[in-house]
Amino acid sequence: MLAVVVNLTSHPDKVNEMIAALEGNQAHSIHEPDCLKWEWSQHIDDPTKFAIYELYTDREAFAAHKASDHFAVWVEASVPCIKEKVAGQYEVRGPDMR
Repeated sequence: MLAVVVNLTSHPDKVNEMIAALEGNQAHSIHEPDCLKWEWSQHIDDPTKFAIYELYTDREAFAAHKASDHFAVWVEASVPCIKEKVAGQYEVRGPDMR
C-alpha cells in the first residue's frame, strides 16, 4: 500500500477556496477503485493549515489518480490558494489491523 501525506498552508484570504477545492477532490477521489482512503483535515489553531491523507493499493493507483480529470481540476483550483506545500509518499509498513 502507498500512503500520500500532504501538508498545505493556504493564503489567509483563500481559505474558503481551499476548502472547496479539497471537498471537490475528495468527492471524486473516494470513488476511485484503488483509493482506499482520502481524507483532509484543517488545523485546530491555524485555519490556514491543512493536511491530506491518501491511501492507495499501489503506486500505479496513485499515478492513475494524478492522471484523472478531477485531479487536474484540483490543481487548477488549489494552486492559487497554496502558500506552502510539503508532500511525501510512504510505503505502508504497519497497517491498521482493527
